[in-house]
Amino acid sequence: MRHSNLIKHIANIRTSGTIIRSSPYLISRLLRSIDFERARTVVQLGVGTGCITRELLRRLHPEARLISIEVNEVFIRDTFRIRDSRLVVRHACAGSLRRLLDDLKVGQIDHVVSSLPLAIMDPVLVERILKVSEAALTPEGSFLQYQYSLSQRAALERRFAEVRVGFTLANIPPAFVYECSAAR
Repeated sequence: MRHSNLIKHIANIRTSGTIIRSSPYLISRLLRSIDFERARTVVQLGVGTGCITRELLRRLHPEARLISIEVNEVFIRDTFRIRDSRLVVRHACAGSLRRLLDDLKVGQIDHVVSSLPLAIMDPVLVERILKVSEAALTPEGSFLQYQYSLSQRAALERRFAEVRVGFTLANIPPAFVYECSAAR
C-alpha cells in the first residue's frame, strides 16, 4: 500500500473501518456471486481507496452501470479520478440511496456491494441503509457486504430472506463476507 493511502485510511478510520485496503482475495470472494454478464446496475456503498470500484469496473459488462456512493470527501475526490463512462459517483450518505436512484431515474438494481463499516455505525443508520438497499433490489438481487466480525449478522438476517456467510483468512484482518438474498 502506498504511504499516502495508509495515511488516508488512518485519518479516516471512522468511515473506512480499517487501515488496510481489501486484499484481492477478499474482493474476489465478495464479488463471486455476481453474474457480471447479466448485471446491468450495481451500487457500491463505500468506495474507500477504490480497489473494489476498479475491480467492479474491470468485471462489469460494457452496458452496465456502477453507481458508487461515498460519504468521505477524501475518498470521493480520489474516486472522481477514475475514468470510466459506466461509473457514476455520488458524494452522499448510503441512507439516501432511494433519492439518488430516483435522481438518476433508476428503478431497481441488481446488486449492492457494501464496504461500509456497519459495526461502528449508528444502528438506526445501519437499519435505514439495509432497508433502502433491500427495497431497491430486483427480486433476484443481492446485497453483498464484508465485515471483520459477525456483529451485524442479526441485522442482516432481520432484513433479508437468506443470509449466507463466508470467510477469508487472506485479508488483514480476516473478513466475513455476507451474501444476502433480496427475495422474501
